[in-house]
Amino acid sequence: MSFLSPLFLVAAAAAAVPILLHLLRRHAEQRVRFAAVALLKGAPVEHTARRRLRELLLLALRVGALVLLALAFARPFVRAASPASARLTVVAIDTSLSMSAPGSVARARQLAGDAIRAAPAGNDVAVVAFAGRADVIVRPTPDRGAATSATQTVTPGFGSTKYAAGLAAAGGLFAWRSGSIVVVTDLQASGWDAGDRASVPEAVHVLVGDVGAPPGNLAVEALRADGDRVVASIRNSGDRARDAHTRLTVDGRAAGESTVTVAARASADAVFANVRAAGVAIATVDDAGGIPGDNGRYALTGGNEAARSLVITTSGNLDRDAWYVRHAIAGLRGSAAAELGGWTDEALARYGTVLLLSTRGLGRRGREKLAAYANAGGSVLIAAGPDVDGDVVADVLGSGAPLEMKTANGDPERVAPQDSPKAAPQSSLSLAPADVRHPIFRSFGAEVASLGLVRFRSVAHVSGRSCQTIARFTSGDAAVLDCAAGNGRAIVVASDLDNRWNDFPVRASFLPFLDQSVRYLSSHQSRGTEYLVDEVPAGVAGVPGVAMVGSRRVVVNVDPRESDVDRLSAADFQASITRLKHVAAQDVRADVADEEHRQHLWQYLLAAMIAALLAEGVVAGRMV
Repeated sequence: MSFLSPLFLVAAAAAAVPILLHLLRRHAEQRVRFAAVALLKGAPVEHTARRRLRELLLLALRVGALVLLALAFARPFVRAASPASARLTVVAIDTSLSMSAPGSVARARQLAGDAIRAAPAGNDVAVVAFAGRADVIVRPTPDRGAATSATQTVTPGFGSTKYAAGLAAAGGLFAWRSGSIVVVTDLQASGWDAGDRASVPEAVHVLVGDVGAPPGNLAVEALRADGDRVVASIRNSGDRARDAHTRLTVDGRAAGESTVTVAARASADAVFANVRAAGVAIATVDDAGGIPGDNGRYALTGGNEAARSLVITTSGNLDRDAWYVRHAIAGLRGSAAAELGGWTDEALARYGTVLLLSTRGLGRRGREKLAAYANAGGSVLIAAGPDVDGDVVADVLGSGAPLEMKTANGDPERVAPQDSPKAAPQSSLSLAPADVRHPIFRSFGAEVASLGLVRFRSVAHVSGRSCQTIARFTSGDAAVLDCAAGNGRAIVVASDLDNRWNDFPVRASFLPFLDQSVRYLSSHQSRGTEYLVDEVPAGVAGVPGVAMVGSRRVVVNVDPRESDVDRLSAADFQASITRLKHVAAQDVRADVADEEHRQHLWQYLLAAMIAALLAEGVVAGRMV
């Protein structure tokens, strides 16, 4: 017998009260001289022994009622014999896209089978398969044959690597147990997102079964329409340059071929000109020895200007307000902030990205237009320079993506220019990527250190709950944020792009940074027509291809990060795991509460207490 709330048993001490009262009422009978002895012969005589028996019965009923009440509140239950005393070995197998590289899955099956066979005698075993999410395919069991058979049937899918999901599912199987988790994976670095950590019980050891590095790989990491051109970005993750032969089809009809040389660990664009057909475009690259699932990519093309960008400045004159931006990106259109309120939603929706460089004159209707654009899936690049008001930007991004801009002295006011006393200009600030795997910085390769040469004389302090910091200043403050904005995205740069607060526009790194930022935002500006495999809505299969969401035709693609073969060391993998001391105790408590809830013994005890009180009333009534 066990108790869910054993402290209530202390209340059983109240049963001593009726016992004490019973003892205190006992006293010796006084002798009284009574002359009329003859009168007593006809009086009913109550036998002393019978009265004492009734008093003891009353005492027992009262004490029993109090004890039963205390037991009911303590919530007793009968603990079933638990197999959880056995130790447990969980094999977590990575089934993400990168594991489909030649030889990887065979090696993974071998390592998983070895881990089950090597589990100590008496250990139960379990099997978890994970990618973007985790599934327990064999729950804890002593049947090692069944577990081994399950490991030999796992196959990689199209999902992304998420180590946190796999470890969470594996750790949740332990409850009272101790043991080990064996993670069978290729140690792909992208499996940990920036800031990701996983928690496992303190008594659980995590081991890594390394299947080895995948071979060099070619992948189509992006596909976009640019007017009458279609551009496929080809990524070479190998250690040597390769020629990438790429084919394009639109609705099953050949639309062109292109061969480009892609440097080692770099990207290059395969451009297909004069593609005017509207439909489903598929770009495929020849790569027999790499990951097969990333050799193709889907996009919807035709009849839009989604690749063009709109720049919002104070006057709308790009040569005067945004000279450096104007010459860094082709095909821009400028608009004065005050004129935006007169635009239609359809006209604004034609642009793949909006660059917000000034909010001066941006009225309420203009803010509503930009907010609707972002909420519908549009992408915005914001330069938090002297012409940008933080409150206006917060309205544009909407309440679902709160963004706060502060001046350098911490006042939550409009970002001030360098010569303003509120700006508190800083000297010798530079920036460095916080996540070099982010698409904006990926194209820099080994040249990413060139961003550290940029000098910022004044910056804004920016933060947001729905934002990821992808670059920081040397002061530790956020320099570049990647934020969710409605159904779209926003990149926020904590300074201007016009050479007033920094020398970024005159540095060689400015053009690739701005180009990659716009490309990244344009790839997200799909108006809800493109999903990654792990993000598909309900009812859509998580495989690459074309699907219907309601009346809309959409495309589903693999996560381009799965094509990156950069690896973690086993030590780096372990460093992202947190051991929690109380995880097992919490699991035990939950299981105990569930077991007590099923039995409901307290209800029977409460019924017995009520019966004891009723019996006490009957006995007491007969003694009156």
